[in-house]
Amino acid sequence: MDEKEKKLDSKSKDTKKEIISKAGEVKDSVSEKGEEMKLKASEAKDSVADRSKEFKESASEKTEELRSTAEKMVNDVLKTLREKQEDLGKTIEDYTAPTTPYVDIIETPADFIIIADLPSVAKEDLSVDVTNDSVTITAKFPEGRQGDDINYVKRERGFGEVSRNLQLTHEVKIKEANADFSGSILTITLPKKIAESQKLEIK
Repeated sequence: MDEKEKKLDSKSKDTKKEIISKAGEVKDSVSEKGEEMKLKASEAKDSVADRSKEFKESASEKTEELRSTAEKMVNDVLKTLREKQEDLGKTIEDYTAPTTPYVDIIETPADFIIIADLPSVAKEDLSVDVTNDSVTITAKFPEGRQGDDINYVKRERGFGEVSRNLQLTHEVKIKEANADFSGSILTITLPKKIAESQKLEIK
């Protein structure tokens, strides 16, 4: 083998070694890149999992907040409806309650006589309370005719419970008071409490 062939053979070996070395470096680089990619993929997976968890927690919180808000709104609406229903009930009651009993109060030197018209009121639905200087009459008027075939074209007669408090100008003897109810007319007699006087003899 001549000198030229030796040089070529030497160069060929060096080139092989260099190629093998480069191949090793590339392999190591690819391996490192692979590990790096795996690590990044793992980190990305963990990040996605964390984000997903945060999203679920956030969605759960939002759902709870929305549910709470919805419940509050429903409760507020129900409360308002109950209040309106109570107000409506009172309004209807006020509207249908009669303004009677109409009364006459007659005063004599000895007593007060009160006369009240109470049509269609039953005796058991009537009460009279007397104090030293007042009378309270409470009566419950019946509702009237009811039924599917009853159609009111006009309705002015009230129904329900009504009370009248009457103040007197003099004190009365409560134990001697009496009341009579006949023919739908209530008559109350209240004897006055008259101060007694006596003329004294001057000595």
